[in-house]
Amino acid sequence: MIKTQLNINNLHALWKEAGIPFNGYSEKGKMYQSKITGSEWPNKIWTLPDVCDDSIEQIKVQMKTDSSLTFSHFSSHISIANELGKQGFHQKSVQYGMSLELKNNFKPSKELQLKKAETANEIGLWCKAFKQAFNYSISEPTLEKTKNTIPYFLVYDNNDLVGTIILYITGNTAGVHSLGIIPEMRKKGYATEIMYQILNQAIKENAKTATLQASEMAKNMYLGMGFCTDFIMHNYQLKP
Repeated sequence: MIKTQLNINNLHALWKEAGIPFNGYSEKGKMYQSKITGSEWPNKIWTLPDVCDDSIEQIKVQMKTDSSLTFSHFSSHISIANELGKQGFHQKSVQYGMSLELKNNFKPSKELQLKKAETANEIGLWCKAFKQAFNYSISEPTLEKTKNTIPYFLVYDNNDLVGTIILYITGNTAGVHSLGIIPEMRKKGYATEIMYQILNQAIKENAKTATLQASEMAKNMYLGMGFCTDFIMHNYQLKP
């Protein structure tokens, strides 16, 4: 439960940090929302972590007003999808909240370079690479307004761009987000190598626990690195 809370708190802080400069973050009771116009991220509505019937109705009203929002629900039970499906939600995707205690440094076999996206050109490259990797967009203004508090890294192998990653630290928790490999650099072992380097960076910054939210496709890679699964994050849109 502690690791679950550390993971959710890190994700909550990241979405909040992204939305604040755009006046897009709000709290209403136990319901939270972060929205950036012109960007597909974070554009989330969520609760921490339990959801009651009153919150569900408030979420539905808000999502009917703004169809760009995704409702992210944290649960230890996959069956929750059926329950919310009966209340008018369609499950868009599932992610797995995972964690790893950070003790010893990892030994990457590649010397990759992690470069913070800070200039206009670097921000443009990061956003383009992210879109290629994930097929949705984080806007350039998002990076421009949050680059001082959210580290957006471009990953290079020598001079070749490999992909993107975010290392967002809250307390002693290192949240790993947006690990994406551009299509032409996939199936070359880069994802694992990037993780080794970013986790070593987290250890340097005195993080004790690494957290992330993995897709079904990536989950086994993280399990192989020693991560454990702590909860499930269901992402919903309203049914038409």
